[in-house]
Amino acid sequence: MNYFLKILFIPASILALTSCDKDPEQVGCTDQYAVNYDPSALEDDGSCTFNDKEQLIWANGIRGGWNGDLLQGAFRLDLCAGEINELSQQKDSATVEKTLYLGTGGGDEHKSYFSLINEQNARDFAEGSLRMGIRVSDTLAGSPEYIRIYIGGKILQTEECNPHRRSDFVEISTHSFNDSTYTNVNIPIRDFDKIMMAHVNVVCGIQFEGERSTGIEVDNIRWVANKLD
Repeated sequence: MNYFLKILFIPASILALTSCDKDPEQVGCTDQYAVNYDPSALEDDGSCTFNDKEQLIWANGIRGGWNGDLLQGAFRLDLCAGEINELSQQKDSATVEKTLYLGTGGGDEHKSYFSLINEQNARDFAEGSLRMGIRVSDTLAGSPEYIRIYIGGKILQTEECNPHRRSDFVEISTHSFNDSTYTNVNIPIRDFDKIMMAHVNVVCGIQFEGERSTGIEVDNIRWVANKLD
């Protein structure tokens, strides 16, 4: 009798040990292009979901691609004036958070932009928005009072950068921004004048002025279609 009990109960005890050994917080969606991406997840559990009405441009150290295509629709980052640095912060033993630092460097202005290696038709996003997180920090030498942001459009821009066409600027004030957390900025695409949605090359351009070493941190830059709001 005892012999059969051992045979029956040993497998159950093994299962119990296995299930207790797995931390629920370690599993989740590990694909950075998914809507429900979990940066703290160490093992993918098959729960990732995607939305083709959202274009991830840059987040947590990763550049995206149009509809996730990193070959034909990849985004590239060009610097025209100032400096760009990738900052890394250890959140815990397994997670490193990466953000993008944009600064004036040794000069008095910053100019950079994300563009597509192949232009795309973006009419589906005409009623959507450009979103990003911006943080000003007291650990930096200073932060700009205003940030000028643009997307692709009809005005030819040749100053310092490779020639490209852009919209008019939307100016963002940083006066109410927090220096310890990111401020979520949402700019409706229709707020940009002189846009050209059928042939989009530039998806996000950022410019600002300030004294030497003035800068900001940005993260989670994306285009979102209106129906996701």
